[in-house]
Amino acid sequence: MNLKILKKILLPRNVLGSGDMSPDDKKRLYKAMYQAGATESFSYTRFFRDGFSPWEIDGVAALKTAFLEWLHDKEKVFLEVRSIGERKVSGDDPIPIFRHFYRIPPKPQEGQNFTEHEFDITHPGDFWRFLGDIGYRKRFGEFMAERGMKSYHTVIKRFAHDDWREWERIGIRSVVESFDDENGQ
Repeated sequence: MNLKILKKILLPRNVLGSGDMSPDDKKRLYKAMYQAGATESFSYTRFFRDGFSPWEIDGVAALKTAFLEWLHDKEKVFLEVRSIGERKVSGDDPIPIFRHFYRIPPKPQEGQNFTEHEFDITHPGDFWRFLGDIGYRKRFGEFMAERGMKSYHTVIKRFAHDDWREWERIGIRSVVESFDDENGQ
């Protein structure tokens, strides 16, 4: 897959022409998508007929991070990432474990003390709970609507459970880039 085709795929709602890829490249692309949780028919429809929404191109993990950065930078929500330990994985060097920490402002009757909480952005439901704690669920719904997930009900359902297919979690950009890496292009 050449750079021109890659750029074409990564434009929201853009599609490929039937002659843009060889049959062998299409098979490899469908295989990469299958490994990321999508069927061949779904992949064909999205790459050659419907295209992808911006949220699908970037992926849920990247969008969660982008929204957290926006909260920290623009809304001045106290938010930081800290290492809370390490995890050993079969003889390899230990892998650090990170968590997000945030503070909830006290209610008027509680004085000046902030309560600090932590969450794991990858743990199902933690991100959505965090947004509820700080009162930003509606704004996150608007953020996702700007990226193509128009229904607030869908945002609630999907993010409350954090049950994503791998291609949704990492984004089409990552799937296509890994496809390119595997094919040495």
